[in-house]
Amino acid sequence: MTHSTLAPITTASTTGPQSPTLETRLKAALEHARRLTKMSGIPNIDVAIAWEAVEELQAAQKRKPAPSPSAFAMYCAANPSAPEARIYDC
Repeated sequence: MTHSTLAPITTASTTGPQSPTLETRLKAALEHARRLTKMSGIPNIDVAIAWEAVEELQAAQKRKPAPSPSAFAMYCAANPSAPEARIYDC
């Protein structure tokens, strides 16, 4: 019996053009789990592993902190009448 493999879930942040985002990995894992379920049926170890990977990625996504506002967005919030705040959508 062969087991399907997904890229390992890491907690360290990797940067670069080849590192997929958490959202991209979650979408890929979800699609993989759906297709595997359709092909193999529910009572299959590979299907269970695929759905477990989806759950782990969803949990990681919930733990991910919200992005902090940029310095420009904070400036616009503090100075709403500044020309930059009125010209640019921040």
